[in-house]
Amino acid sequence: MMIDKMLLERLALAGIARITGASERWLQIYVNHKYNEIPQQVEISKKKVK
Repeated sequence: MMIDKMLLERLALAGIARITGASERWLQIYVNHKYNEIPQQVEISKKKVK
């Protein structure tokens, strides 16, 4: 999706809103939804000792 590509390029939400015609409120909800889909737990493994 074009919006996802613009977010990866770190464009401001206001800029994305101007380019796409979407509202900033809708974009914020979209970004929050995308963020909540990302697993928040990090796996930590022990470093191997030589």
